[in-house]
Amino acid sequence: MLVEQFYNQVGKSRNTFLLFASLNLLFISGISFTFVIPGLRGFSLFFVVLTLLMYFIVANLFVGLFKDRKWFVFTICIILISLGMGWRLWLEWGEVTLVEHTSLAVYIGYPSISAIILTIFYIISNSIGRKRTTFH
Repeated sequence: MLVEQFYNQVGKSRNTFLLFASLNLLFISGISFTFVIPGLRGFSLFFVVLTLLMYFIVANLFVGLFKDRKWFVFTICIILISLGMGWRLWLEWGEVTLVEHTSLAVYIGYPSISAIILTIFYIISNSIGRKRTTFH
C-alpha cells in the first residue's frame, strides 16, 4: 500500500522528482568520489554507506519515473555521475588531495561502477515494486 502510494506520487510530480534525482546524482557523485574508492586517500566507510543509500533512493525514484527502461537509466546515471565527478575535478583542479584520484582508472571506473550499482538497485526495486503494486 505504501509502495503504491509512493510510486503514484512520483508519477504525479514527474518533473520535481526527476530534478531531485538528477541533482542528487550530480552532487553526491561529485562530493563522494574521493571518499568511496578503497585504497585511495580519503576512503571512508561512512561515505560508502551514505552514497549507497542515496543511490538506492534515486533508483527507487527512477522506478517511478521510468518503467522497464534499464538501459536508459544506466545511460542517465553514467552521464550524471560523470558530470558530477567532472564538476568536482574542475572546481578543485590542482588540489593536492585529488592527485591520487586523477587517473584514467578512476575517470572511467568510478562512473561505470556507480552506474552499474545504481542500475542493479533499479532492477531489484522494479521487480519488487511490480510484484507489490499495480503501478505499471
